[in-house]
Amino acid sequence: MNEAEFADQWRRDKPVYEAWGNYVVESICHELEQQGKNLNTFLKIPVSCRLKEDSSLLDKAFYRPGKKYSDPYSQIEDKAGARFVVLLLEDINTICTIVQEHDAWEFDACKHFDQEKKSDPLLFTYQSVHYILRPKQELKANDIVIPINIPCELQIRTLLQHAHAELTHDAIYKAKKTVQPEVHRTVAKCMALIETTDEFFVSATKQLNHGPLQEYGVVERLDGLYFSLTGIKSYTQKSSIVIWDEYDQFVDENLVENIEKLLANPSYGFLADAIKKKYSENIFYQQSTVLFIYWMLKNKKRRLLENWPFQRELLEPLAVDMGVSTWSE
Repeated sequence: MNEAEFADQWRRDKPVYEAWGNYVVESICHELEQQGKNLNTFLKIPVSCRLKEDSSLLDKAFYRPGKKYSDPYSQIEDKAGARFVVLLLEDINTICTIVQEHDAWEFDACKHFDQEKKSDPLLFTYQSVHYILRPKQELKANDIVIPINIPCELQIRTLLQHAHAELTHDAIYKAKKTVQPEVHRTVAKCMALIETTDEFFVSATKQLNHGPLQEYGVVERLDGLYFSLTGIKSYTQKSSIVIWDEYDQFVDENLVENIEKLLANPSYGFLADAIKKKYSENIFYQQSTVLFIYWMLKNKKRRLLENWPFQRELLEPLAVDMGVSTWSE
């Protein structure tokens, strides 16, 4: 295949490659949302399929130094691609699991920095996870038939890895002139620092998110209890985090069961209607933490009032629901 034939074939195939790339992106995003991930916060850069520019593709196929393809059209596997940029190394693993377990494609893990570190532990270089994905069987997306031989390159990086790649990859690894050893060493030092920082981020996140609240799954269990009680999905806000931090000494493995017992008491059967009625009036009624506040008003009122972190007026409607006063014992 000569250059003209290559370019003509690429013009005909572009819609197919774009359809396959979009299918991959949409499938992974769907799985992330099924896991409860908010894509606007989990993904640090909006993700979309991109097609290689005509000039760049032809340059790689016919003019790139050190690249000698016997069949460039089929051997170049990044004609369509997508990049997922996340915050933490463990977030990369989340996407890798989705990729490896999805039944729509075959995958080739052509680059993974964990494997590279094992094979060459003293190497600090450009890091990313790369997959080449091909459909397991012919499929149709947006009325376009996608055959099984269509590849899509998938890159998964942390935000720091992405910053490093954006700053150095084209300049260093795709340079058309010799790069001095000092430059390579500087880039390697940057990568070592980035890898260390990524690991610190993971460690800090684990410490921030570790405690009895997470250990006993209190928020998730209360969310489920709230929904079963009201039929409404709760929305955790920063105000709930403040409350849990203030009263963390009361969080143990029995807390949710104790709250369930309170709600099962016929004397408090009206609470579901109270929550639904006042849902739009007070932010606490929109969060499953309201169930914890009810329990505190009933069982630990003195402690609740002594350390209530907000205006007392916000607490008064919940106290009225429970038939107690926020001023008397």
